[in-house]
Amino acid sequence: MSSPVLLLSRSEVIKNLDPRALVAGLAEAFQIHAERREVSVAACEYATATGLLTASSLGRMEGVPAYCLKIECRVPARNPSISGLLHLYDSKSGSLLAVMESSHITSLGSALTGALATDLLAGPEADSVALVGNGNQAWLGLRFLMEMRAIERVTLFDLNRRKSLRMAERLKKYEGLEVRVSDSLTEAVCQADIICCSTWSNRPFLFSEMVKPGTHISTLGSDGPGKKELSQELLESSSFFCDDRDLAVLVGALSEMREPGRVLKAELGEVLAGTRPGRTTSEEITVYGAVGLPFVDLVAAWEAYRRARKKGAGRGFEALS
Repeated sequence: MSSPVLLLSRSEVIKNLDPRALVAGLAEAFQIHAERREVSVAACEYATATGLLTASSLGRMEGVPAYCLKIECRVPARNPSISGLLHLYDSKSGSLLAVMESSHITSLGSALTGALATDLLAGPEADSVALVGNGNQAWLGLRFLMEMRAIERVTLFDLNRRKSLRMAERLKKYEGLEVRVSDSLTEAVCQADIICCSTWSNRPFLFSEMVKPGTHISTLGSDGPGKKELSQELLESSSFFCDDRDLAVLVGALSEMREPGRVLKAELGEVLAGTRPGRTTSEEITVYGAVGLPFVDLVAAWEAYRRARKKGAGRGFEALS
């Protein structure tokens, strides 16, 4: 008789995921992805009256004896903006192992990947960050980045100033960190060494004249059709790095460029593996644009499942009873 399916709520997923333990696994997974050159498949999307219903492609990864599928509804005006379920299956038997709330897995995977790429591509002396969009995604990404490198100054900008003020309050616990809330996007980004964008924007708001030479930009909001944060002329003057080159051109930040190959330098996994270079000059503007890959969800979901089973967390149910 098969084991009961494990049901994990959002709070149980959070309790059973250690971000620090995931970094090495994610770095290895990106290198495997870059080496294997598997065909990339975009998520299936359906527009609703208030947001977007998405279904991921199959999440698979060498060394993980499971695969996953995720269905989410994304509503920008709602808090939290993402809700959904991830289904984890045994890769040999096809049996359903677990069903877990997916929003933390989605946010955590994007934030860790973004922080990893930012630390890898930003200049070695870069210590000032501008956050454009001050929701939970930005908060997680900044937290993880500060564990990877020393950050001295943070400037916050959001169209909803209250979000910036709430984040500034949360950042008070970091002793010695200079935090400022800005009412001007241009002022917020013009002197930053690192710019991290995580918004729902469907039109560009960052232009080359706003960015100083040597800046690194991570654009996590340009992750699907119609979503844009960076202008075409800024992209054309940058060195662009991505999680997957096919999807970056198909649905990501480069989807409207005529010759994306001119700026697309490498995938994150290639830079991590040392098969392609990252930043090569101090004046270079580097951009990391992530679309989001399902194996990132799988690495996190498998870890949450293993820990929850070991601790006896969650609830079991017989799916076929």
